[in-house]
Amino acid sequence: MKIFVYKVIFVMVSLFFLFNFTIGYQIRKVENKISNVSSKENISVLKNKLKEEITNGIKKDKIFKEDERILIKKFVNKIISELELNKID
Repeated sequence: MKIFVYKVIFVMVSLFFLFNFTIGYQIRKVENKISNVSSKENISVLKNKLKEEITNGIKKDKIFKEDERILIKKFVNKIISELELNKID
């Protein structure tokens, strides 16, 4: 019985470290990225970058490629058809 308890404790500690070094590490990495994006200075940088990209897109003659236009059109038509079905209900 004593050996069983030691084995269970060893397995639990091993699983704890395994989790922290694999899944826990990935979770902390994602949390750090989210906290970096949500800082005020990064938000202002993202806003400025978005404004620049929108301005550059407006200056272009065509924003999307042909395959992108077809894909977006199909997606918008699907959304419209679903909204019309819900409107009837």
